[in-house]
Amino acid sequence: MLFLAGWNEYQNINLIPGLIMVGSFAVPIATLIFFVEINARRNVSLYQVIRLLFIGGILSLILSLVLFQLTATLKLDRLGASVAGLAEEPGKLLALLTVTSLPKYRYRLNGLLFGAAIGTGFAAFESAGYALRTGLNDAALMKETIMVRGMLSPFGHIAWTAMAGAALWRVKGANPFAIAMLKDVRFLKIFGIAVVLHMLWNSPLNLPFYGKYALLGVAAWIVILALIQDGLKELREEKAKTSAGRKEGVPANGPTVPVTRDGSASG
Repeated sequence: MLFLAGWNEYQNINLIPGLIMVGSFAVPIATLIFFVEINARRNVSLYQVIRLLFIGGILSLILSLVLFQLTATLKLDRLGASVAGLAEEPGKLLALLTVTSLPKYRYRLNGLLFGAAIGTGFAAFESAGYALRTGLNDAALMKETIMVRGMLSPFGHIAWTAMAGAALWRVKGANPFAIAMLKDVRFLKIFGIAVVLHMLWNSPLNLPFYGKYALLGVAAWIVILALIQDGLKELREEKAKTSAGRKEGVPANGPTVPVTRDGSASG
């Protein structure tokens, strides 16, 4: 808001880069913080989250551009803007695979957070690119682009990639990643929903007052909330197994009482 106020008052071009970057990152990062807090295991460092946000975001953008070329070769570009769902979602998934080899991150909520981090980076960098493109011709349109894309960002890329991450970790668990995991129905079902939601988001179908985005956003977050509950259930089950294991380790006649050298019970 400060960058916006400064631009409105002075129209100084030096404020534009800050306006674009801060405006593009503000809401996505706020949404990412939610996923950081939801990771109840607290086993992912802030460094790892930031690393995925930037490196994963940039890598997913580049991979998506490669896949866009592939879709054009396959004549899928006839789908129009909706083809983005077939290029960008696999592109972000490929970036997500860079952290699947780390065994300590084996929980479903970890996958949810990793996906959200990459989706945040992708959404913010893409929004900055659109803002720059429109700003070169129309400053008013640039501000509108920043505001609208920021407002919609929690319901788009962040949610879709978080869904894919949680679904992949649901299949992978503590096991090393294998290509066969991408063929698992449990993963394909959730990833397919993300792709379809993305394609509908980019489709020419529209409803008044951003109604299309609201409906698609609600659908995405229903899936997200279900995946969060699934992740919390995993932690509860692990805690229950740990507690049961400890109880089994106690002798049937109760805990051992320490005995002193003279044979009397201590304590």
